[in-house]
Amino acid sequence: MSSGQESSSKAAEQAPKDNRANQCNPKHPEYRGHQPGYTGKGNKADLDNHARQLDPKSPLYKPNRSK
Repeated sequence: MSSGQESSSKAAEQAPKDNRANQCNPKHPEYRGHQPGYTGKGNKADLDNHARQLDPKSPLYKPNRSK
């Protein structure tokens, strides 16, 4: 692969990340708001799944990544 193709590939991978960062930045013109925390559907199945992800004894447990 030529270096031009490599840099365009990296740019293509970075573009969605930059777009998300722009949408979450209140000082950027593309800002669309950001809802921190849980923003699921709120139905019973969704809430049960969310609870299992927060339970350290559950196989679906996902530790907090913001620490």
